[in-house]
Amino acid sequence: MNQENKRKIILIDDNAILRTIFGYMLQGFSDYPIEFQPFKNALDALDFLDTHDISASLGQPILFVDINMPFMTGWELMDVLEDKSDFINKTKIFIISSSTSKSDQEQLANYPFISDFILKPFGKELLYEILRQS
Repeated sequence: MNQENKRKIILIDDNAILRTIFGYMLQGFSDYPIEFQPFKNALDALDFLDTHDISASLGQPILFVDINMPFMTGWELMDVLEDKSDFINKTKIFIISSSTSKSDQEQLANYPFISDFILKPFGKELLYEILRQS
C-alpha cells in the first residue's frame, strides 16, 4: 500500500515514552490505514511539513501537538502555522497537554483552527474516537 492510501497522523511531543505509547495505540486502530510520523520538537516537524505535502493522503491529516517543548512551544508552532492558511484548512489540529492551567485553555480562543484541547494522559478509547470523528 503506498503512502497516499494511508491517513497521516503526526505527533509532536518531546516525551519519548508518550511518542512510543501513541505509536502502539495507533497500531491497534483498524478502521483505516495510518502513516504515523512522530517528532520530538516543533522545529523538526516544521522542517518535515515544509518538505512534504501531507495533504496527499487518505482523509484529512491530523496533528497532535504538545504545548511545552524545547526550542519552540506548541503555541509558537501555532503562530507559524496560522500564516499557512492552505495547510490549516486541510489539517485537523489537536493540542495535547498535561497542563491544567486556565491560561493554556484560554489560548485556544486565539487559534480558531485548533479542533480541541486534549488533557494528558489519555487512553486509546479517546484517541480512537478522535480518529473516527475527524
